[in-house]
Amino acid sequence: MDISQAHAGSDCQSLDDFTDTATPLTELDTNVASFLVANSLAELEHIIDNCPIVDNHAHPLLTEESLAAYEASGLSPLRCISEANDDALKDAQNTLAYHRALKSLTGGFPHLRQGYSGEVETWEDWNKFRSTLNPELFAKECFHGLQTILLDTGIRYPADKGIEAHSVSWHDKFLKSPAKEILRLEYIAEEEIKIQPNFHSWKAKLRDIIRKGIKDDNTAGFKSVICYRGGLKIDEDDFTEEFVINAYENILMGSTEQGWKLSDSRLNGFLLHLFAREMTRHVEQGGKPKPLQFHTGLGDSDLRLKDSNPILLQQFAEAYPRVPIVLLHAGYPFTREAGYLASTYANVYLDFGLVFPMVSQEGQESIVKQVLELTPSSKAMWSTDGHLYGERYYIAQKQVREVFKTVMKEIYDKGNISVQIISNIVTDLFFNTSNRLYNLKLDLTIPPPQNRPLLEIPCPLHEFEHRGRAGLKLLREFLAINPGVEYLRINWLDYSSILRTRVLKLNHAIRQLEKNVDGSIAGIPQASLYILADCSMAEGSNTCGEDRLVPDFTSIRLHPHQRGGQGRPNHATVMCWIQDHETCKTIPICPRGILTNAITRAYDAGLSNFKVGFEIEFCIFKQADLDQERIRPITTHHTWTTSRSLQNIALDILEEIDQKLSEGGVELEQFHSEAAQGQYEIALSPLPPMQAVDSLIYAREVIQCVCAKYGYKASLMPKPFAAECGSASHVHMSFKPVEKQWSFFAGVLDDMRALNAVIFGNEMSFERVVAGAWAGGVWASWGRQNREAPLRLVEEDKAHWEIKAVDGIANMYLAIAGILTAGTRGVKAGTKIYGEADRDCDKMTAEEREKQGIKDRMTQSMDEAISCLFEKDGETPNGFSEDMGPGFAQHIAAVKKAEKAIFSRFVHAGSGAADIPRRMAWMAQWY
Repeated sequence: MDISQAHAGSDCQSLDDFTDTATPLTELDTNVASFLVANSLAELEHIIDNCPIVDNHAHPLLTEESLAAYEASGLSPLRCISEANDDALKDAQNTLAYHRALKSLTGGFPHLRQGYSGEVETWEDWNKFRSTLNPELFAKECFHGLQTILLDTGIRYPADKGIEAHSVSWHDKFLKSPAKEILRLEYIAEEEIKIQPNFHSWKAKLRDIIRKGIKDDNTAGFKSVICYRGGLKIDEDDFTEEFVINAYENILMGSTEQGWKLSDSRLNGFLLHLFAREMTRHVEQGGKPKPLQFHTGLGDSDLRLKDSNPILLQQFAEAYPRVPIVLLHAGYPFTREAGYLASTYANVYLDFGLVFPMVSQEGQESIVKQVLELTPSSKAMWSTDGHLYGERYYIAQKQVREVFKTVMKEIYDKGNISVQIISNIVTDLFFNTSNRLYNLKLDLTIPPPQNRPLLEIPCPLHEFEHRGRAGLKLLREFLAINPGVEYLRINWLDYSSILRTRVLKLNHAIRQLEKNVDGSIAGIPQASLYILADCSMAEGSNTCGEDRLVPDFTSIRLHPHQRGGQGRPNHATVMCWIQDHETCKTIPICPRGILTNAITRAYDAGLSNFKVGFEIEFCIFKQADLDQERIRPITTHHTWTTSRSLQNIALDILEEIDQKLSEGGVELEQFHSEAAQGQYEIALSPLPPMQAVDSLIYAREVIQCVCAKYGYKASLMPKPFAAECGSASHVHMSFKPVEKQWSFFAGVLDDMRALNAVIFGNEMSFERVVAGAWAGGVWASWGRQNREAPLRLVEEDKAHWEIKAVDGIANMYLAIAGILTAGTRGVKAGTKIYGEADRDCDKMTAEEREKQGIKDRMTQSMDEAISCLFEKDGETPNGFSEDMGPGFAQHIAAVKKAEKAIFSRFVHAGSGAADIPRRMAWMAQWY
């Protein structure tokens, strides 16, 4: 099974049709459940990835026709990642910044590559690939993640080369909020020199343009590139009129039709003082100030680096305290000087764009740290400085989010600043500072993490009301797309891995959500997780009290049921949290809650980007035979991966399963026959852990419903035939960083015997765990492509492993939680990997196993597995169980003990011997 994410391709590339991935329901309404403060490193990383950015300084993209003209004129797209000019530019390809930028491009845009057969590995490959793309589709990808852009429109392109930039408003179609303009003062001044015959008319026109810009809502601010016109040292405002007129006339005499640079220091100084006086006058009359941006630090060879040190602006900042000044580009390499000004002067702010992607990753990390050494987060902001090509916007965003994860985690690890405060710093730098400074009046909205339950943490009533409304809005969004829904199925998976379901009339469900501000929809007995398949109760249950079901509407899908004679589904189905009625907190033994906490701990340990994919193995039996307490498979002339096994009604069933899964938004990668009679396998595409398990539960429901339609029963029973291979639910998992895979899976090996209690479903599961039956073997070990080890390393460079031991009848929320918990424990402990096996461990000698560190056998019964959840006293939960959650070990022990009593009833009345056929038929009916 390929752990890489699968995506549906499309033959047409149009902006309206394009979706990069299915939009999570939590993101359909951006006013719902905004997530602004992190409580863990996992949530901090989510904020870094998903906080929209106010790009406070960039430039319009060139039109597609102009790009060709731009390159034909001898200019290079390498200017996206370098300020070098002419011959020096060719050496840009030997910089760390170039290699990283190229990797960002060639490793990105997977959705746009559907149908493209060429390689994309070199800069030339990239340009060839890019030429095949729909320009607007590509722009949409590049601008993804930006709230708005403030565009400096003052770059002058050669008039005779046919090079033209898009308008400011053209960019709006790709942004969440309309773009605004930054007026470049030197450009205005130079354009007016072409028109105005004398200094006085020129001065009057400049004053008029500046005043209009100050009042224009579509103008966010102004910019100066004086560092390119002689440097940032601005002369004092003590020019005589005769002195300035003389400078103007000298410039006028040297004019050309194409214009020129305003390079006389007297006129440059005069222009900036003119602007500063006009802005000061506006503020003193009660108006809101608009910032003046200064290019500082690195640039192309037109500037003199020593003259672009932002410290040279200190006197100007002091002279005009009412004029907000933005030091662009971190002043690099004078970042500390820029930070000093921003921390010392109330009107000075620090932007740190352009260095992404111009500087290496190590340099970028250093720059961000230097920015934060002195600069308050309320005075710092970020920008792409994107221009010409969309690539610059894309690379800059990708790199800054990567760097923030590294730097912010380092800050957190020092233990001085809470993760909540760090998340506020991130939102300041990406959004809040620019939003406030430029008076944009935008609302910051970050969707909540998909793996974080909306109602997990107790909170004030007004927050419950917000979350309750969020669930209702998500449901209504779904119903708008699926108007035929009449019923809502609310589900939870119990400790016997039985899907418990209630069917609510849709109108009643909506009324409950409208009434219950905490988002709960129905009450269930507190004993619900103690009830077994035969309605008996496990020890420790309480028949008094009520818990509440809280739907997680990110999991809502159409149920495959169709009323007879109708061609459309009329049921929706959703997975639920189980919540305490009084505290409104997820109960400690809720399986989805346990998985959520395991995900959070893994992220807090520095792990991320988890992807989980499942192989579903099942046998298809005749329902009529099961009703007679006997089993008969759909086909007996059957073995692993054969065409013969698909030459019957099973193929119709499998194809319909695929169709129903697709309609429900679950992607099937492949299906094939398996080794046992009537046994098949379906492989699902990988997803983040909670989504993956939700999709697995949905897929099982689809499989059962489709088989029932044809008069068959699909069973996950672990060992339907004693002499044949069993049915499992192999788990494929990958995560980052890849170098932590060794300690992670060493932790899994350490806790493997305890894990047996959650990755195996019940007593019958242990009949599958035998040597030489493709079940992962009987020893806690791992191997490279070794299918007789519980852990199989599939792709080392992707940290892609297969956990083969996992059983199809396990509660998969608990199973994945257990794997994450054990792995995280290994990462935290820094456990070294051990137990590698290059063949079936059962065929090794004891000495060979000892040499490899293979010491633990898989447990051989559920009793033995449960005992591994406790210390030697048999009562105190061990470290693994404590991490799984309070009360977990005691609860699963009680349920599994009661299940064992059910199995003991399947005996022949006379002899007392086990009645295997009757037990098997019972199992097939339930699993």
